[in-house]
Amino acid sequence: MPPIADKYLEERILKAARRLWRTRGERGLTLRAVAHEADTTTPTLYKRFRNKEALRLALAYRLRDELNSQLFSSPSLEEVYRRYLRYAEENPHEYELLRLSWGHFFSPGNPRPGRAWALTQLAARFGGEPEKYASVFDALFLICHGTATLLTVADDKDVREVLRESSINVCDKLLANVAVLREV
Repeated sequence: MPPIADKYLEERILKAARRLWRTRGERGLTLRAVAHEADTTTPTLYKRFRNKEALRLALAYRLRDELNSQLFSSPSLEEVYRRYLRYAEENPHEYELLRLSWGHFFSPGNPRPGRAWALTQLAARFGGEPEKYASVFDALFLICHGTATLLTVADDKDVREVLRESSINVCDKLLANVAVLREV
């Protein structure tokens, strides 16, 4: 009788990879360690993920989906960037993985669900077509990403507070003056 496929294997692998990434970062994410942590073999892991980069990217997509889920449930645009910054500060290793994956996420033809959602929210709030808000979204993202990156490396709590509040103030002002950046 042929062996029964483990339908939960990929989930176990990704959960194991996340635990290892969170505790040990890039160095801890070896295929052997993930296989051991997921209670499987390295050859079995290779059947699901061709190499470490494929596993890392699958984990990054999962983290991006989780972050987007939190952001998409925000009651306001102002809450979106507050949640984004909080996520980065509370999950520095996960944010590092997302940061390392931006190049792939932003490659041509790759869907960007967060961008599409935010553009739709901006258009719903301020009127017009979603794509007219591309510059607004880009500005908000760049401010928040830069701040989030600093929040993940700053050891001093007071410094993080100043960074976070400054970023939120700038984003608030940007939304209050959205017409300046909106494309006509």
